[in-house]
Amino acid sequence: MKNNDSERSKHLFNLRRIYSIMLKYWIYAAGGIVTMLFYALMNSISITLVVPVLDVVFKPRGNAVEIHTVGLMYRELAGELSAFFSHEFSVFRLDAIRHSHLLENLKSVIVQTDPFVVLKAVSILIVMIFLIKNVFFYLNKYMFTNLRGRTVRDIRTLMFRKYLSQSLAFFSKNRVGDSQVRMDNDVTIVSAEFISNLFIVLRDIAVMISCLIVAWLMNPRLFLISFLVTPVFIISIGYIGRKIKVYAKRIQAQYSSMFSHVEEALNSMRIVKAFSKEDFELDTYRNINNRYRKLWQKVEMYSALNLPISEISTALIGVVLLLVAGSEMLRPDSNFSLGQFTAFLIAIFATLHPLKTLTKAYADIKKALVSLDRISYIFNLEPEIIEAVNPIAKQSFERSIVLDKVNFQYGENRWILKDINLCINKGERVAIIGGSGVGKTTLVNLLNRMYDITSGSIRVDDIDIRQIRLLDLRALFGVVPQESQLFSNTFAYNIQYGSQDVLTPEEISKAAEIAYASDFIEQYPDKYDHQLQIKGADLSGGQKQRLCIARALAANPPILIFDEATSALDTDSERKVQEAINRATANRTVIVIAHRLSTILNSDKIVVLENGVIVGIGKHEELLADCPRYQQLYKLQFEIQKQGNAG
Repeated sequence: MKNNDSERSKHLFNLRRIYSIMLKYWIYAAGGIVTMLFYALMNSISITLVVPVLDVVFKPRGNAVEIHTVGLMYRELAGELSAFFSHEFSVFRLDAIRHSHLLENLKSVIVQTDPFVVLKAVSILIVMIFLIKNVFFYLNKYMFTNLRGRTVRDIRTLMFRKYLSQSLAFFSKNRVGDSQVRMDNDVTIVSAEFISNLFIVLRDIAVMISCLIVAWLMNPRLFLISFLVTPVFIISIGYIGRKIKVYAKRIQAQYSSMFSHVEEALNSMRIVKAFSKEDFELDTYRNINNRYRKLWQKVEMYSALNLPISEISTALIGVVLLLVAGSEMLRPDSNFSLGQFTAFLIAIFATLHPLKTLTKAYADIKKALVSLDRISYIFNLEPEIIEAVNPIAKQSFERSIVLDKVNFQYGENRWILKDINLCINKGERVAIIGGSGVGKTTLVNLLNRMYDITSGSIRVDDIDIRQIRLLDLRALFGVVPQESQLFSNTFAYNIQYGSQDVLTPEEISKAAEIAYASDFIEQYPDKYDHQLQIKGADLSGGQKQRLCIARALAANPPILIFDEATSALDTDSERKVQEAINRATANRTVIVIAHRLSTILNSDKIVVLENGVIVGIGKHEELLADCPRYQQLYKLQFEIQKQGNAG
């Protein structure tokens, strides 16, 4: 019981958050509700028009005709309504006796009217009412479409902002495909059920209430009898809803798995094809897709029970009404006319379509609660990298970066870096080397707070980096990653991306020249406006890296970080990129994660990492003399190089 209460409280809290976003556009919500009420009113009025048609137009009578025009009939009816509203304003109280006087007066006016005139008057009213009703329907749709569209836009923007505020650790643990499903499929489901369908449900409830008022005014006793089967109906729908929710949660998880697999396979297509794994990937996808299909089928089958239950309930209500109303109408002293009975039936059955909509909405809401939880999980995420309350502004690098007893733990009981002590002075060229997985990239990612350290401190010019304004801290560093990550946009866009300020064409061109990227950019007809293919597929590895160097130089940062920038390049490309690095690093502090020792022999300081611990710091000659791990790496690489040259 406590778990159910807790879950309900959680859902209510999550819904309040969604509706707080929606109610920023309250004017559309208010306009939608007003048009919805008028639509329901027009609907109920249209039902009552059947009474004069059946009871007056097509019923033989012997009284004299006193009204021969439509205009006179309308004036007489308006006079009766005006008198009622002026003296007996109880029309909104559901009491048939209090309204019998009004109904009798209206009926007397109609009885005194020529039958064909009544038919014309009713026909005109039907056209007018249906015209007005559908105008309100369109306005209602316009209001709620605007409301839903704006709310969905804000929800997705908020979710994307939440994703952007997370550290790299979050994206190491969460799949991109799952994020896409949450922002696309889950938001669509939530917006459909809790925004769009919410107001459709309210509109149907308004229609139901207006129809039930008409039915009550026609015959209260028959009205109460028609609801004998309602409890069975409600219990059945509740059971179905609970089942649907259970499977809906599994469906969304499987849906995320399916699209995550697709995203990973398509992004790794070079590897898939290189190892001829097309059939393997297809079989894996088939299995995931088949599990999704089974879960989806179960939900659909439970949902399909809504219609039979609704139809059976409708049939039971109809049979009960026919029997009871028929017996009442067949009594000689009955005052229940054919027109009233027909209007009563139309009113009751007019509630059944909204009732079906409501039962379907109930089942859909159960499914949507799962998506609501998945969206709310993202809303509840707090950024792991938190800026100080009163951050220090810092636009320059003056002296040094100091890492003091830095430890970093990734997950539980997984230490990546232990007791790191390092000083990087302004203007130095510092190289970080070591085997794969020893923490080289993690170490440099701590400097600009891609991750936060577990313990210890990192200081820039004696200021703890956690106290520096995050935008200023990251502006101090220009980063060239190992993998050349480019956007499918222009050369100019990719270079501009490295700066918070809007760069002039001259500044973009200068960054490209320093990185030796202008050489190949100028060869394209559109030059800097050339549109790159996805991930820069139309460029070579060396060209991509030089473009990444240009991007890192765009904001003219005082510190440059190169994360194995040449490790994946051929000899010729490596030479060109190395020339670009040498030119870019002039008069700057440089941190290089090196794969090839030949590129860092002239570094001012070489840091040797082993199992997350610094085992050596010094120049090449110093380490070659007294650092066993460096000696081992040097010997291994240069012996292989000699063997390669000999071969």
